[in-house]
Amino acid sequence: MHKVEKAICKAITGTEFEGKTYIVGGFVRDKVMGIDSDDIDVVVALPEGGLKLAEFLHQKGVSSRPVAYDNFGTAMVEILESKVEFVMTRKEIYQDKNRKPEVENGTLEEDVYRRDFTINSLLLDVITGEILDVSGKGIDDIENGVIRSTSEPDLIFREDPLRMLRAVRFASRFGFEIEENTIEGIKNNAAMLQHISWERKRDEFTKMLTRKNPIPAMKMLIELGLMEYVVPEILEIIDVEQDKHHDLDVWNHTLRVIENIRPTFKLHLIALLHDIGKARVKTEDKDGIHFYKQETVSADMAEMILQRLKYPNELIKEISLVIRNHMRLKGGGETTENISDRAIRRLMMQTGDALDLLLELIHADNISHARDYSLPRQVPNFRMRLEKIKEEMKGKMMPLTGNTLMNYFKLNAGKEIGKLLDRATELWLENPEMNSDEILIKLDQEVQNGKQ
Repeated sequence: MHKVEKAICKAITGTEFEGKTYIVGGFVRDKVMGIDSDDIDVVVALPEGGLKLAEFLHQKGVSSRPVAYDNFGTAMVEILESKVEFVMTRKEIYQDKNRKPEVENGTLEEDVYRRDFTINSLLLDVITGEILDVSGKGIDDIENGVIRSTSEPDLIFREDPLRMLRAVRFASRFGFEIEENTIEGIKNNAAMLQHISWERKRDEFTKMLTRKNPIPAMKMLIELGLMEYVVPEILEIIDVEQDKHHDLDVWNHTLRVIENIRPTFKLHLIALLHDIGKARVKTEDKDGIHFYKQETVSADMAEMILQRLKYPNELIKEISLVIRNHMRLKGGGETTENISDRAIRRLMMQTGDALDLLLELIHADNISHARDYSLPRQVPNFRMRLEKIKEEMKGKMMPLTGNTLMNYFKLNAGKEIGKLLDRATELWLENPEMNSDEILIKLDQEVQNGKQ
């Protein structure tokens, strides 16, 4: 018995809450599946039961002071460092496109059938430990690996269209199949997702990409017609043929990169969007297929997509930076023979802390090319050179600033100073042993000779 379950059981024994209090949802599903979970929601089969039990537990010293949401009849507390939500058995009435339902006290059966899927509708009696399967299908669906709506799919998805994304997430997470009627309900109601906030869609999308293998979820979003309302730009790269360096179209290459990259949310998101602009820049001539400046267009599109999904600005900048630079080692050769030390130093300066993410993407991208162009040793060889250069540059910084240049050349801030600073940086990257005086003398000579 979970420590929270045990604490609630002890507190309510012999009270009006005994026999009326159930843990519901993901915790019970996971328990049946043999998965540990701390995600505990409690339903109380009494009018205002959730609020009353939360306050009772607080008075008994079992929980923290409840944070009540009277409109929904729910209360959130903390018990033994776990957050627990309490709610009465309820029925919800949705008005048109308004996602905030009218909530009324309901029966246990009404509460079960308002939930999204049978696997999430099981109840655990806190006192007896008995699992109740009111729908009669929850346990069977877990055992058979089925995602099925608790009641009529159209009703379930119209009440809250986000449930369609949840269906995909659960199917992907557990390796379950979505039942046929539920699939039809999703396809029929996919357009309802446009009424859901980008923040809520983002949260579900993030959970999908956080999985070790998000590919099944991405495929399902497309097959069920949901991707159009999450990241519609992905649809543009399906069936887009590529040049000789690839043996797959853009979308299937993207999936291969996701498969080959280290499984983290951030890297999955980077891999998903790294070639998102290819369809918009594709050209074809006698020399074949070309995607000129695709990294720039892809980075710009990634920024727009992530802003629309309300991701944090810091994450957006980092992902855009990585995508914008992911072609930088092209032509560098497998042994990096065509990449100078100066180019490596420049890449270090320009990408900063994002360099490791960039190299992870480049490697996954490389090994996802056609066999003859896959360069599996390029990034490992680059990393060896990078470590050596990092060691050589420890404690060294470009010694000049814009202010130094303004004072030396008697110029005001502006484009000319920007050009001089860029050139000073290039000179230092060529030879990090140069001090400020040496760089200034070299710059001055170039200015006198009309090179700047």
